[in-house]
Amino acid sequence: MRYLTGSAATVAILALWSLAGAQMVHDGSEPTEVTAEVVMKDKAFHITRGEMWHYSAESEQGFLLRADTHADIRLRNEDTVAHEFVSTMLNKVPFQFSSTGTLVKLPGAAGVRVGPGQTVVLSFEVPKDGTEFQNIYEAFWCNVHGKVRGDKMRGEILIVGLR
Repeated sequence: MRYLTGSAATVAILALWSLAGAQMVHDGSEPTEVTAEVVMKDKAFHITRGEMWHYSAESEQGFLLRADTHADIRLRNEDTVAHEFVSTMLNKVPFQFSSTGTLVKLPGAAGVRVGPGQTVVLSFEVPKDGTEFQNIYEAFWCNVHGKVRGDKMRGEILIVGLR
């Protein structure tokens, strides 16, 4: 009976993952070059690699992605507590992440939970602006420590088209 219960739970988890459009990468391979790197430290996001972008002086920090390209975003948690990188964009595109992360699915958003001291690489194809998205930017946040505007665990992703 214990075997049947475990098998049913595994099937349920795999079914939910396929519905969410997320895949976990188990081979341990990580890209040597990343499009952006977000360090989670002192309950704040710090963009340490990639083209940084700010909507205004008062806004959260963010980074730029080029439409219709591949993106690898390294998420490095240097805190002693778990953090999440959740975005409305990840609810709209299929993505993969390395095996140390945990899938986070919310109404209208998706992402990955990164444990203390862990690093996760999030990979996806950046959509063309104007097709899958109505806005040229998407928000990202930690669903644990970045729910309120003004929190340091919030940011924005600007998607720009190539001409």
